[in-house]
Amino acid sequence: MWRLAQRLRNAKYNVCLLDYATIGQSVSAVLAETTKQIDACVHQASEVHFVGHSLGGLVIRAYLQNNKHKLENIKMGNVVLIGTPNKGSELADYLNGSWLMHIGGDISRALMTGNNSLGINLQELEVNIGVIAGTHSSKLTRNQFKGPNDGLVSVESTKLGNMTDFITFDVGHSQMRNNFEVSKQTIHFLQNGFFKH
Repeated sequence: MWRLAQRLRNAKYNVCLLDYATIGQSVSAVLAETTKQIDACVHQASEVHFVGHSLGGLVIRAYLQNNKHKLENIKMGNVVLIGTPNKGSELADYLNGSWLMHIGGDISRALMTGNNSLGINLQELEVNIGVIAGTHSSKLTRNQFKGPNDGLVSVESTKLGNMTDFITFDVGHSQMRNNFEVSKQTIHFLQNGFFKH
């Protein structure tokens, strides 16, 4: 996330980057660790925006759902979710039961679709959310999806019922963090509350 973080700093934002392990971790362990880090970031802030890529978007949604009391005296800014599997990933479904999912642990299983999906079980929050999805699929995974996808997450899965704005780019899942246009639109949303269409 360093390149996106630098572009946000260049746009005059103070940036906190989260650093957390996911391989073999439980959902509760990941959320406990990220909550601790976010608490330290927002301490004494007057206004806070959130930007998350992939699982990071679910981490943000979980934090905002479970820690409303901590943000009572802070002005809530805008939220941008980039390639976030809000309804889970069909690829995680396909890999269920495989050695990869076994190594990945609980957090990987929480990225599956259906009733046990972490994203499905989070509330839709009353905050200004912009969603960015990628449409550059991968030859290795495209057969696991029925519609447009970024190689790991379908465009449909990124959508939220209460999102304020939505935009897609022809970019793959991992590349979204470094893509200049994705960064530009993220900054535009943080500044204005909508994307530049």
